[in-house]
Amino acid sequence: MRIPTAAKAAAALITASLVLTACSADASDTEAGSGSTSATGFSDEIVIGSTNEPTGLVRNVGGSSGISQTMTRNVYEGLTSVDVDGTVVPTLAESWDVSEDGLTYTFHLQQGVTFHDGTPFTAADVAWSISEAIGPDSKSARKNDLLVITDIAQPDEETVELTLSRRSQSLLFNLASVTVVKDGDTELTSDNGTGPYRFVEWTQGDHLTIERNADYWGEQPKNEGVTFRFFKDTTALNNALLTGDLDLVIAEDSPDQLLQFEGNDDFTITEGTSTTKQLWAFNDREAPFDDVRVRQALYKALDRERILDTVWDGYGQVIGSMVPPTDPWFIENLADEHAYDPAAAEALLDEAGVSDLEITVDYVAGEPSDTIAQLIQTDLADVGVTLTLNPIDDATWYQKIYTDHDFETTIMGHVNPRDVVWYANPDFYWGYDNADVQQWVADADAATSEEEQVELLTQVNQTIGEEAATAWLYLDPQIRVARSEISGFPVDQVTESFYVADIVRAD
Repeated sequence: MRIPTAAKAAAALITASLVLTACSADASDTEAGSGSTSATGFSDEIVIGSTNEPTGLVRNVGGSSGISQTMTRNVYEGLTSVDVDGTVVPTLAESWDVSEDGLTYTFHLQQGVTFHDGTPFTAADVAWSISEAIGPDSKSARKNDLLVITDIAQPDEETVELTLSRRSQSLLFNLASVTVVKDGDTELTSDNGTGPYRFVEWTQGDHLTIERNADYWGEQPKNEGVTFRFFKDTTALNNALLTGDLDLVIAEDSPDQLLQFEGNDDFTITEGTSTTKQLWAFNDREAPFDDVRVRQALYKALDRERILDTVWDGYGQVIGSMVPPTDPWFIENLADEHAYDPAAAEALLDEAGVSDLEITVDYVAGEPSDTIAQLIQTDLADVGVTLTLNPIDDATWYQKIYTDHDFETTIMGHVNPRDVVWYANPDFYWGYDNADVQQWVADADAATSEEEQVELLTQVNQTIGEEAATAWLYLDPQIRVARSEISGFPVDQVTESFYVADIVRAD
């Protein structure tokens, strides 16, 4: 889930120092943007622009996708990782065995792995990292999913054994979110990663730099290092790309920003699939949203194609649930379930005995929420519903919606992959409560095969969409702009991390 900026800051312990540095004897001297290949044979440093800066370098604080974007898979690794196509692959675990009853996972660790300070990687580091991720102070987004782990054993330094309270088909996927650090460490530093890059420095408000790890246990990165430069607004971000100060922009947030790059052979524009779902969420605990007919009526009143086209001008995809195409339980035509139909919306409101409905939408002021709110307001007026717009600051939003559940409707985006299981939880902020769906979610994770899991979660997806648990609007496009000589970057965004090891600059 994307949590507004102030909420992230409240959730994370911000590192006091404005500059964190870790000088290394073999740091690259190559100038960024020089367009040359270093003497080592690797592409020179790549400079990437982003508006998503980490809020701190403390692990498992939750709410800081900036850490995942820059560090996960690049500097820090898990037992498993999620590849660019969404496949779970072995990483620090070379392989694993699963007991016949599905309750014991035995992970055989990669041999010859060292942390960036030269300390050997062992089972104790894995045990510590998992224990911390599920510990009482953890705010990891996957914490609840990982609480199925009841015991962590270390038969030897190269083996970790996890005991579960029940089967969990999603365990291997969820373990990809647990970055492994040295036993006892809580912060991300220059010493405690195992990845293809080592952390060099972070100057808050400006940049974060990582460099190629010449001692990496796996395949070497194709470039000498990467600097992530952070910007407060996309105008400054794109100006830096235009002037040659950047090689690549991770994500464009408006089609207007693309006009300056379209038709220019110096730049490449790619459109991929993201996992960011924009939605107008109802508080299903409260009347009239506890009536499925009212939710369905409000959903059918929305011209989502117009909303998407206004915000993204032809980019993106209208959706019918929280499941993006990169998740295995995606349903192709679910967006048609509640297609734009004002007459049907009015009929459902009549059937529910609702007239002269007046509701409020609380949302964080700014785009695209301002535009979305106004368009929803116009659509609802056409079916006799009055929508009051209440733009608020992000700290107020977090307390009001996510903590207190004191709202009628809200607008927000959810970024996490494979998160359908969260939304079946009646304690989640929108309060959707369907006992059948909750049982299917539990059965899916305890399934004896991936096929059974997919079948059950597809059923969950279908039902939540049909019952309009909330009004999903569209899936953000994943638009990146790079200088034409830059290649090898992922086009789709299937997790929060941005893997940089394959990015190269042509000579």
